[in-house]
Amino acid sequence: MKVNFMIIGAQKCGTTTLFSILNSHPKLEGSHPKEPHYFSHLNTKPPDIEYYHSLFPKKDGVLYFEGSTSYTFYPYYHLKTWDLIYEYNPKMKFIYNVRNPIDRIISSYMHAYLRGETDLSMERALIDNHYMLDITRYYTQISPYINKFGSENVLILDFDDLKDNTHEVLSKVSAFLGVDTALFDEKMLEKHENKSLDKRVLTNKFRSRTVPVKIIHKLVPFLRKRFKEKNSRSFSEKPVLTKEQKDMIFNMLELEIREMEKLMDKDLSKWIKQSLSAVSTASIESK
Repeated sequence: MKVNFMIIGAQKCGTTTLFSILNSHPKLEGSHPKEPHYFSHLNTKPPDIEYYHSLFPKKDGVLYFEGSTSYTFYPYYHLKTWDLIYEYNPKMKFIYNVRNPIDRIISSYMHAYLRGETDLSMERALIDNHYMLDITRYYTQISPYINKFGSENVLILDFDDLKDNTHEVLSKVSAFLGVDTALFDEKMLEKHENKSLDKRVLTNKFRSRTVPVKIIHKLVPFLRKRFKEKNSRSFSEKPVLTKEQKDMIFNMLELEIREMEKLMDKDLSKWIKQSLSAVSTASIESK
């Protein structure tokens, strides 16, 4: 077998929702888990290919796919991920979602904070954690795949289009993959997965199913609830950036946005003209 296509990002741009919708199609079979990160190993060769293939339920006449957003986390993982993938399958196709940079960065920060990957405030994280900006350099992240595999094998989608015009986007995806649009599960089209607001999440320290954690999860509901409340984080509302913070983001990313306009043949001026009203950052509830 060969994996036929990948959803490679960008992180917090609707990749989980898109993965679930595509996985509802009888001719498309996604990996378990959604993000195996198989080709992301930092400057080392990935493990045995049989392990990778074992993550896909075997079926006849389907296209296999996965959704590792880390493949567009350059330069934080393997520095030539696209070369590893090309060596595996030179005919691989890629779907890359993009989103208003402000919204993506806020969502990325919430994702990291909830899981205990950062204890910094939003303001400090923007300055001290270059990762949030680097992952939003959409042109830098996707251009190596276009250069290696050809523009005909890379489909770039706008998060807002996926959210507001789902059927139209799925028609593009279906044409790109060569499958019948009518076979998607309609119930999946109304779902938006992986939301970070009003959700209590165990930090990474307690998310692994170690023996003590497994024991606690088997205890009575009251103790399980107390454990989660003590070792989890949540947001009461989304953080809001100040005008100065937004200006800084766009100063850093404006050239990237201009290049994406050319790649997508789409006017992205709304990303730059977004209201820059100065507001204080939202409160974070954490324990």
